[in-house]
Amino acid sequence: MSTVGAIVSLMFLDIIPLVIILCVLIPLLAAAKSLRRWARSMKGLGALIVFIMVFNTLYSTSPTPFSYSLSLALRLVALMTSFSLFFLTVHPDELSQALIQMHVRFEFAFAMSMAMRYVPTLGQEAYAIMDAQKARGVELDKGNLLRRIRNIVPIIVPLIIVSIRRALSVAESMESRGFGACENRTYMEELHFTRRDWLVVAISLSIAILSICVRVWWGLPAWMLWKFPF
Repeated sequence: MSTVGAIVSLMFLDIIPLVIILCVLIPLLAAAKSLRRWARSMKGLGALIVFIMVFNTLYSTSPTPFSYSLSLALRLVALMTSFSLFFLTVHPDELSQALIQMHVRFEFAFAMSMAMRYVPTLGQEAYAIMDAQKARGVELDKGNLLRRIRNIVPIIVPLIIVSIRRALSVAESMESRGFGACENRTYMEELHFTRRDWLVVAISLSIAILSICVRVWWGLPAWMLWKFPF
């Protein structure tokens, strides 16, 4: 469903369809008990959303610049909500095992699983480094734009060093455990499709096909093309 949400968000640039997509995705996040974490991630996008709306409203060549900028902002929120729904509800181990059962090479599945695991870890380490630099007197939030960009350097360099050390540690651990020595791996639990899974797949495919037909042949109804007159 998250993949379909992202695809449909990229297909349409009208206010009403994007609002409908958000109205479908947000209840799914609430059902997964991930609404609060999604809200925190959206809070981090607040400055970017404001910038997109102000910049496009002032400099867009569209006859309705505010509606156009609002559509761009809604598309960004819908895309990020789709990705959040996926990453907040899918466990890395389950994703890796599902890819392997789909005959994807174990190395690629393992790499994707590791990437999903370490994104939150890198975020926590970045916040820890920021707190340490602030304790040393580095003013990260003061000055003009160029000054703030320069202030990022004391965060990026330690974060890269920590990431390299962690990667070397993981590589040594994998080598000591004989990673890649056995081609046929076994798992404690096997993933199987249930009726609910097939139902979700059928609904997602139906929405995707319907969206493609609307975008290519039929077109949106008049009420879904509504926009602000400015």
